[in-house]
Order: sequence, then structure tokens, then C-alpha cells
Amino acid sequence: MNALFSDAAATTHVLIVDDDAQEQYVLQEMLRGNGFRFSFAETCDAALELALTDRPDIVLVSLRSSGPDVVQLEGRFRSHTDTQTIPFLVITTAKRFYDGTVVQRSEVLDFLIRPFTLGQLVDRVQAQLRMAALLREQGAATGTDGMPAPQEDWELIGRTKKCLVERLADVHRLADLAEAVSVPERRLALAFQHCLGISAVEFIRQERIRKSKFLLTNTTLSVRDIALKVGFSSAANFSTAFNTQVGTSPSSYRNQALSNALVLDRSLNSK
Repeated sequence: MNALFSDAAATTHVLIVDDDAQEQYVLQEMLRGNGFRFSFAETCDAALELALTDRPDIVLVSLRSSGPDVVQLEGRFRSHTDTQTIPFLVITTAKRFYDGTVVQRSEVLDFLIRPFTLGQLVDRVQAQLRMAALLREQGAATGTDGMPAPQEDWELIGRTKKCLVERLADVHRLADLAEAVSVPERRLALAFQHCLGISAVEFIRQERIRKSKFLLTNTTLSVRDIALKVGFSSAANFSTAFNTQVGTSPSSYRNQALSNALVLDRSLNSK
């Protein structure tokens, strides 16, 4: 079984919008995972109607000369309260992306340029889902006084995330992260709880797993080298943590990604 999304919520719903059945199949096979469910639409009207009755967590749509109008589709989703925060991932070519006719990238809309690898697609979808969750939490987060989390807390979270990406191998404790961004530990801990509702330690753990998935599917680094790059002391410790969170070993995860890539190649070559 594909374990690429085994740590995602079992109810995660992907809406694929494309009038090409083969394209729908390829995307589904690339993203198929434990509990991941899919729905499909060929037109803007059908996509919006489906989204209003069964809200997706993310929309994947291909930008081609034929097929659904991405600008129209995105605009109609943003005009409805129930669908305006659903993230879009637009799959396109470099020519279409740079011709000036597409909608602008935003917090809830991103692009993936063909050709892309399975790992790149997985990583981009995960990034969009995380951003959508972050925006929902930002809108809902309140402190003990019932007030929204202050802007300075969100700025600190953003600065901390950037720092963690750059120093992941060297950050092992909250104290390490607090020292890196030059704030007291308690100040950083409160910002994470106030804005995201999780501890800084939990955020570090999630980032390690996210980065390791990317390296497993986008590089030929050994499991040991990946373990060191994301901050584990040994391949054994990394494998244990990865298996606990993802439900499979790093090697099995990588092998499944390669298997899915072969499925994609066969599907594309058969067109």
C-alpha cells in the first residue's frame, strides 16, 4: 500500500479537476495513499457544485489550452464563503506559466511546473495542505483573553520556521531553537501554542519528518545520510521515529515512491 500520505488525516479529500480522464488517473495514482480519497470534475460548474456539497481539502487542476478555465474556477471558489480558503495546486507547463494569462500565486494557490517527479508533487501537495491548516488556525487562534494571536507572534513563528529549515540538523531542543532566533524559551513556546496550538517540540518533529520525506523521494542519499541531515543521531533512531509517524520504514517509503514513479511513466508513455 502506498504510504506517502499515511500520516495525513484519513478523511483528506482531493478534488482533481481535468477533462482528460488519463490525466485524472495519473494524478490519482501518484497520490493514492492510506485513507486518501478522491473526487473528479471535468468542468468549473461541476467542480464548484461538488465542492459545495462535499468540501475538498485541496483542488488539483491542470492548466492547458483546453479544459477547465483555471482563472474562472479559482475566482468562483473564492466568491463562496464555504470554498474561499480551499488551496489550489495548478499543474502547468513553463510556457503557460510565464505567458501572463494565469492567476497569481498566493497563500492558497500554487503552481507545479511539468515535468515533475512524484516526490515534487507529494511535497507540494503537503505544503499546500499545511498552509491551509495554518491559515485556518490563524483565523481561529485566540489567547486566554479571547483575543486573536498578535501579529508579532505570527512574525516570530515565520522567523522560527525559516531558521529551522536552515538549521534542522543542529536543532534538537526548544532551547536550541529559542537561542537561534534570540528569544526566551517561554516566549517561543507561548507563540507556538497561541498561534498553532502545538508545542515547538512537536513542530520540530513534524518538520524533520517532512524534510526526510522530501529527501527520500528527491535524492539518492542513503538513509543514514538523511538521518543526519534532519537531525537524528543514527539511522536506527531515524527509522524508528519515521516508522512511528508514517507507518512504514524510510526504505519502504522510498521504494513505494519509485514504484509510483514507474506507474506514472507507463501512464504517460501510453498516451
